[in-house]
Amino acid sequence: MSQADAQCDQLRPIEVLTLTYLANGLDTVAAAFKLGIKPEALMSRLREVRRKVGDGSRAYVLHRCYIERLLALPVPDETSVLFTPEERRVWTVVATYPTPVGVPGGATRAAIRALMDKAEAKSEPHLVKLGHQWGLLPGPKPR
Repeated sequence: MSQADAQCDQLRPIEVLTLTYLANGLDTVAAAFKLGIKPEALMSRLREVRRKVGDGSRAYVLHRCYIERLLALPVPDETSVLFTPEERRVWTVVATYPTPVGVPGGATRAAIRALMDKAEAKSEPHLVKLGHQWGLLPGPKPR
């Protein structure tokens, strides 16, 4: 891979900030407001990130950015909430499938919503951030 290819695959600071706001649970309008841009401009930035890591849900894109070391992992923390193996499976599906609804094993919107409620996640990207923060999702492989 050439240096130009490597630089092309890096996230720009505005893309990092956009993903950080979404990971913290902000919706499109709130994140765009904090960035001082229109929601359409935020969507354009997300399209650029998807071009770099692959198309999929915001949760999937965020997870890919963590895994590919394009975005710093959240600071590790512990949770006092215990999650069942099935809840952890749903969590993994949300993070690792481009479109989690209808995947084999039946991760449904209801199961995702119940997990978000239990984890007190504001959105699916926020759920992915919490999963990495609490060590419940796989992180990047050692270099």
